[in-house]
Order: sequence, then structure tokens, then C-alpha cells
Amino acid sequence: MTSWTPGEDLVADLRHALARAPRESAEDRFEAWAWRALLDEDGPALLTRDAAPAHVTASAIVLSTDLTHTCLVLHSKLNRWVQPGGHLEPGDRTMIGAAAREALEETGLHGQVLPDPVILSRHGAPCRPAVVDWHLDVEFALLSELTDPVVSEESLDVAWFPVGQLPTELAFGVDHSVRRAVELTRTRLAPTGSAPSPATAPTGQSG
Repeated sequence: MTSWTPGEDLVADLRHALARAPRESAEDRFEAWAWRALLDEDGPALLTRDAAPAHVTASAIVLSTDLTHTCLVLHSKLNRWVQPGGHLEPGDRTMIGAAAREALEETGLHGQVLPDPVILSRHGAPCRPAVVDWHLDVEFALLSELTDPVVSEESLDVAWFPVGQLPTELAFGVDHSVRRAVELTRTRLAPTGSAPSPATAPTGQSG
């Protein structure tokens, strides 16, 4: 029995996000298919940390508006630099909203979130280091002004880094996620020069 049951709106939004995730490679296509299959099998429970062997999380690849820098946090358990993100919570209604909430909580930054995921990242779950579990992380690009971030109680540090000069102590896959976020964001912004109907990070939620 799960600690909470995600609402139908959040589950439907996850399905929408999976449908809109990149399909540029065979790996992209397989991950989207496999995650949908898990959602069909597990239902709303997949969106809670109680689900095993995998559960859904949301994160934000925070980029400066000129796409030259990314904001990362030093994870207190991994002692590695990662993008802000984490588990879904009862107040979440959309995947974008969850990613923006995590960014605000962990960095103090807010901004515009591009509507579609930049990558579906499956990686080991630090919340369960004693077992082989996966985080199914739906990652969005968030565009923020290059202002000073704030360290949260969950992290050891937080800082902006040039996208071409990321720290060596990165968690697995972060460099790939940042690179994909920059590439896709540049492509998505190219036609109009501004984000297509972006979502705005929440300001009144807390974790």
C-alpha cells in the first residue's frame, strides 16, 4: 500500500510527458515504451517512492537564459553534482510543476520551463542504496536568470557551471542530460526566439 495515491490528473500528465519525450534514438524510444508499460502495470503507485523496482521522479535541467550555464546541486548522499530534482509529492498536479518545485526548493531559482521533456533518464535510486532500484526521471529544461542560487538543507552546495566546463564529480548521466537539454532547447527556441508557451515555476509550494 502506497503512502499516497497520485491523482488522475498527475497520472494523465505523466502519460502526456512520455508521449512527448524525445524519440531521437532507439534508446529514447525503448525507454518511453518501457516506462509506459510500467505505468500500465503499476498504475498511480509508479509515481510514488514506494514502487519497486522503479518509480518516477521529476527534475529540472536549470539553464541560464543564454544557455551558457547550468545550475547543479551537490547531493548530500551521493556527494556528486546533480541537477535539482526528486520524488513527486501529493501537491503536484503536473510533471512540469514537480520539476519546477524541486528546482525552487533546491536552488531558490525559478523561471520558464519548456513544455516537453528533454530526456527520460533511468538511473540508480540513491533513496534505496541497499537494493537495485531505478529512478525513472522525467527531465525538463528550466530557463532562469543567472542569479545567485541558495543552498537547501538537502544539499551540500549549489553553483552555476559553464555547460562546457562541468565539475568532474558528476553523478552518472548528468553531463549527457545537460548536453541534451542545451541542444533541444536551442532547437525549440530557434523558430520564435522564445519558449513556446512555457510554464512558470511555482512560488508558494514547499517540500
